[in-house]
Amino acid sequence: MNGSRRGFVATSVGGGLAGLAATVAEAKPKEQQVDRRVLGRTGAEVSIYGLGLGSAFFKPFAGKPEEAHRMLERALDYGINYWDTARSYEGSEALIGPVLEKRRSEVFMVSKSNAKSYDDFMKELDASLKNLRTDHLDLYHMHNWQPKQGDTSPKAREGACKAALKAREQGMIKAFGVTGHSGPDILMECIKAYDPDALLSIFPANRPDNGRYEDELLPLARERNIGVIAMKTVKHVKNSDEPPRELVRYALSLPGICVAIVGTGDIDHLESNARMATNFKPLKGNELRNFSDKVAMGIPAGLPQPWDLPGYSDGIPA
Repeated sequence: MNGSRRGFVATSVGGGLAGLAATVAEAKPKEQQVDRRVLGRTGAEVSIYGLGLGSAFFKPFAGKPEEAHRMLERALDYGINYWDTARSYEGSEALIGPVLEKRRSEVFMVSKSNAKSYDDFMKELDASLKNLRTDHLDLYHMHNWQPKQGDTSPKAREGACKAALKAREQGMIKAFGVTGHSGPDILMECIKAYDPDALLSIFPANRPDNGRYEDELLPLARERNIGVIAMKTVKHVKNSDEPPRELVRYALSLPGICVAIVGTGDIDHLESNARMATNFKPLKGNELRNFSDKVAMGIPAGLPQPWDLPGYSDGIPA
């Protein structure tokens, strides 16, 4: 066989193998993508299941960044683009940074600051941007409003609010929000005073505070087209007998909830939640009320909220 013939055969075989590989790649089924909703006035389409990247994330992956990155990449395979962290979640931002840097356009990145003054808020925002290896955040929250910590009115963080508005104007953040789990009153005051783009608060199935989070706070946010994110859907009612996925499903069934964030620390957990959030089937009408009643009955009366217990850390958004 002459050289040209050998070259032809090699080329033909190589081309055939390449074509076969391409066909196999095309035939490989893609992961089903989780459902998405528009996050209020931000206009962003976000996955209804959001990654809570607090201590449920950074503690299991301490010293194992490759495993953490593998889970984050897996989340993107499912189209899970809502990623939630905070300055107070030690090491979380830095752990996320390498993956975010590579796949920035696929992620709606959220972080939070506890700062109250203008300067401190800007410093924390700069630190978040540096750790996350990005030039902007899609949403940055004024974090964890608690009257017992001196946040007795929106004026307690007036400087931070001015900084958030300035950062949004400059493009360092696309939107700003407020978060809290210590009663709906202060959050409703914040909405009226600051008109944030987003709100992160608790919507567990046992309807704490006589249902006022659902019946008063949520309608106010919807009226103003504020994007609402649910947290503590599992942690608040972990003593009930209901499966965690169903507890998350309850929150996502409430009209006006755009996303439910869940503390996620392993791929199996992630995939289970992704299945629930794909082709999502909400509870409707009496199903919501019946499920809530069942959850409330399964929790001992007078059980304190997790965040009222000594040593509580707000590192797990679930």
